Amino acid sequence: MKPHEFVGWTLLNTSTVTAITSTRIYHGLRPKSTTTPCINYYATGGGDRWSGLERQTFSINCRADTPGAARDLARLVITLFDGTHGQGTYGTNNDFDVARASLKTDIGLIPEIDDDLYNAPVDIDVINAVTTVS
Repeated sequence: MKPHEFVGWTLLNTSTVTAITSTRIYHGLRPKSTTTPCINYYATGGGDRWSGLERQTFSINCRADTPGAARDLARLVITLFDGTHGQGTYGTNNDFDVARASLKTDIGLIPEIDDDLYNAPVDIDVINAVTTVS
């Protein structure tokens, strides 16, 4: 499993998230005219390696029709990946060994005027052993 698959699997297997988005969770760009609320996520690039570990940053974009709904969805994502005091989640998730997945940045709220939507993006770091990436 690759880090982006871990992020998608985690989002799709968290009932508090899918209760809001259903299966509208996309890797890469959000398909045009997607029903909201929805999430799209992608690697921001520039990951690094040290001591057998790899770190990759992902932007998770939480979109909804209202600012409050977008922020509520982002708060669920923050809770999911932030862990306790920024320590993040540890252990194995669907056979992917995670050293840490934690909140990096809560970007706030971005109105998307063209689509009449609100985007509440959250950046997370996923740190894993290089050997766990297939």
